[in-house]
Amino acid sequence: MDAYLPLETALKRAGNLTICTNALVRRIQCSTDEVGHRAERVLIQRAGRGSDKLFSVDVKKEVIVSSGAIGSPQLLMLSGIGPRQHLVQHGLEVVHDLPGVGSELSDHVGIPVAWEVPMTASLTHLATSPFKGAVEFLKYIFFRKGILSLPIQVLSLFVRSPSLDDETARPIAGAMDENKGTNSKLRLPDLEIMPLATSAMDDLEEHQRYFSKIGVFSLLASVLRPQSRGTVRLASSDPSDRPKIDLGFLSDPMDLALARKAVRLALNLGDAMKAQGFPLLRGVSVPDPDRSGQDGIDRFIRHRARTTYHYSSTCRMASEFDPQAPGVVDDSLRVHGIRNVRVCDASIFPQILACHLMAPVVMVAEKCASMIKGDAGKERLSKQL
Repeated sequence: MDAYLPLETALKRAGNLTICTNALVRRIQCSTDEVGHRAERVLIQRAGRGSDKLFSVDVKKEVIVSSGAIGSPQLLMLSGIGPRQHLVQHGLEVVHDLPGVGSELSDHVGIPVAWEVPMTASLTHLATSPFKGAVEFLKYIFFRKGILSLPIQVLSLFVRSPSLDDETARPIAGAMDENKGTNSKLRLPDLEIMPLATSAMDDLEEHQRYFSKIGVFSLLASVLRPQSRGTVRLASSDPSDRPKIDLGFLSDPMDLALARKAVRLALNLGDAMKAQGFPLLRGVSVPDPDRSGQDGIDRFIRHRARTTYHYSSTCRMASEFDPQAPGVVDDSLRVHGIRNVRVCDASIFPQILACHLMAPVVMVAEKCASMIKGDAGKERLSKQL
């Protein structure tokens, strides 16, 4: 907590917060009156399948759902808020038919392009050398210095795809000057290249077999403004069951074209690094040697495509009847049709942002807190009048 609030402030507010550990929210129970639906209580059970005992927490003011772009739609659907047909399919009572819940799932698809490098040029040497790992650990604990004081990713390259040639992904001279004054989206980056001094592959078994004993340098090529959409759906009415997730990666052909350009750009950067003396020894995650062929690159992309864990937009802020895609929350983050439930996490973004999502989510949380305080002030004022 000291990382976000001053310790003194946090301690003063300690009485305002109760944390229930090893707990799983089963559902938000709603009631209906002449005005509409409102959250009445939250039902909680111990995490895991060993206990079915429920605990009830009465709602005095409102409920803030902050379970992320996977967990928030799951909880709303378990509470009877979501696509009617899907809820009925799982035997759930429909409180409010809201088709947008769990729809429009977005993520920045990533494709790791990687090379073997000398062990000393990769973070792998900390795992293969217990002595070096211990030294770096002690440097961090006592001096807050060394490799462990740094994030695993220290920089990113954000690129506008219109500035790159479609076939070679090399810069087009004056391309961005031509786009000045045109559609503002053309001026936003839609590709990201993340240099990582380790393997960026997400297959843990493959990593253990092939990459855990060698030095690896990766360029994780990512599509920042994907058009593909996925879904989050219930596997059952049991909150312990993980939801069914379809990321929908590359289901829109435009995303494949952008991914192709991002991979070619990563390969070009690798060539430039080798030309300047950086010891990229051999490719361990690269397209076939005949990489200019579109089919070969496409096969590589489909084989290596992975999540970057930037899930968003499954409870998007929009009108309930938005023709583009039905919304779930209004501009106060309140769930349509439920007057005292808000959602506050990455799921509310109308569309995925062309950046990493942590800072924007903090902004959403700050705004949500401000709106809650503002509503409380209005309530106090109305009572005084």
